Amino acid sequence: MATTAKRPTRKAAIVLPENRTPSEVLAHEILVDFSDLAPSVNKIMQSDALEEDGRLQALTLFRGSLGVTGDPMRNPTNAIAAASA
Repeated sequence: MATTAKRPTRKAAIVLPENRTPSEVLAHEILVDFSDLAPSVNKIMQSDALEEDGRLQALTLFRGSLGVTGDPMRNPTNAIAAASA
């Protein structure tokens, strides 16, 4: 009797509008992998201290800190401050 290989399960992708900014794309990518980080991602995305380039930089710093023990950029407030400096 032949056995069938199990396919890896994939998370359902959320369909977003085509006219997304780079920061919206990155925020989406983070949330697809780590949905529990929505409050942190939202804090960065909704920061009045940042324009588009700053949001992208803050999200990049935040994403780079994931899985790095003790990285201060894991705190979205620190990522926002670093990106606005």
